[in-house]
Amino acid sequence: MIKSKVLIFMAILILTLVGCEKVEQEQPIVYSFSEENEQLSISNGIILLNGTEEIFTGGDLRVADDFFNNITSYSTTFYIMVGDEKDVILSNDVIEMTGDTVNITGDLGQISGNSTIRRIKIDDTSDLENILHFDLTTKDRNGKENVYQLQLSLTEITKSDVD
Repeated sequence: MIKSKVLIFMAILILTLVGCEKVEQEQPIVYSFSEENEQLSISNGIILLNGTEEIFTGGDLRVADDFFNNITSYSTTFYIMVGDEKDVILSNDVIEMTGDTVNITGDLGQISGNSTIRRIKIDDTSDLENILHFDLTTKDRNGKENVYQLQLSLTEITKSDVD
């Protein structure tokens, strides 16, 4: 009888202690980015860091119509510069095989996964202002290639709780 009371007490104690265990979840951190110059603009870019889940959304690209009306192929690349090291986050290519022109304006794509972004040091929040970059490389009907660059400003949308 005493053994069963001790076992019941131990079971209740163990269940109570397990229920009291503090579960530490990493607070999600969300950054937005956008930038523009006279030729192009990027808006609605988002970076979400939530533990091991990471999402990078490139946002929307808009270009000056008269400036990009003869383009037959282009590539877009988001990357981080740390010193002289260039680490690509997301890159896309569009090639018109018929010789017609392409529309550059639109969605820049998304990538997600585990350690997709953190592997390239974006979690160093002390220097996020000047490390994210975007390149648009175009080729026109004459075969001339041009590269347009933007340095993107990150703004933290959600502040993490610091105890």
